[in-house]
Amino acid sequence: MKNFLMLSLVIVITIPALAQSPLDSIIEPNTKAVILGTGYGFCEGPAVDGVGNIYFSDGAKDSIHFYAYARPVQLFTDKSTDANGMMMNAAGELVVCEGAAFQVVAINTRTGERRVLTKGIDDKRFNEPNDITIDKWNGFYFTDPNYRHRKQETVMKEDVYYVAADGTTTRVSTVCKKPNGILLSADSKILYLADNGTNIIYRYDVTGAGKIENEKEFTKTQSGPDGMTIDKDGNLYIACGGNGVEIFKPNGEPLGTIGKQNDVSYVSNVVFGGPGGKCLYMTSGNKFLGIQTKTTGGTPVVATVVP
Repeated sequence: MKNFLMLSLVIVITIPALAQSPLDSIIEPNTKAVILGTGYGFCEGPAVDGVGNIYFSDGAKDSIHFYAYARPVQLFTDKSTDANGMMMNAAGELVVCEGAAFQVVAINTRTGERRVLTKGIDDKRFNEPNDITIDKWNGFYFTDPNYRHRKQETVMKEDVYYVAADGTTTRVSTVCKKPNGILLSADSKILYLADNGTNIIYRYDVTGAGKIENEKEFTKTQSGPDGMTIDKDGNLYIACGGNGVEIFKPNGEPLGTIGKQNDVSYVSNVVFGGPGGKCLYMTSGNKFLGIQTKTTGGTPVVATVVP
């Protein structure tokens, strides 16, 4: 009897704890997303300013909205044709891909003044500028697929472009079937590119302004990749439509997915913001969502401009 009791005690002590999910390092278990705004046509392009405020676009209604933490969403402008991917530049302007207007513009968030940064190449208009990322040289990369938002024709191959600080536009990548999300690391040394047509995420080394080398397949998503963001540890967060947000380690290995279990049914784009950069904001069809995280964003925040 004595030996039996001792054995039983050992068995109880050595039962292992339940295994933790790798996603536990990103969000607390059972964390749910919060709806911060709703009633939009189709949300996209969240961009963060220097204190964590968010701008997001509604291309279906030619509008851009502004969200400050714990305050109601407000309309920023309703005069941005087919607004899509966006990012703040060092001058405090909101740089916007206006898809069906075939151009990329910069909007002064205080005055509303607009200037066109690029509207074509080789004497042709663009197909439908989609997403954008700004580098430390004040140039930017953008993708040019065609989802025919206004039933426009495809006028040239769907590629990736770089616009230098002086406005010179060059084609820098032709690998994608349908280029979509594009993102630089905070130090502008790595460029990630999402091909929505093949589910492949490409990685490039950036050696200068508009100079990318060593193209390689970084990883492959389970569902069509859209917009992307990155955290302080270099983990890549990829909006994958109905599959939510797929997260990958810096070596390309899957880390987990923020999805239906977190009340996230669809995601088109993502960005970190809010107090301390610890909220992950997601555009989700007709909704704008936020979820608290245990990590912080790793994308550069370059301007603080509140309208």
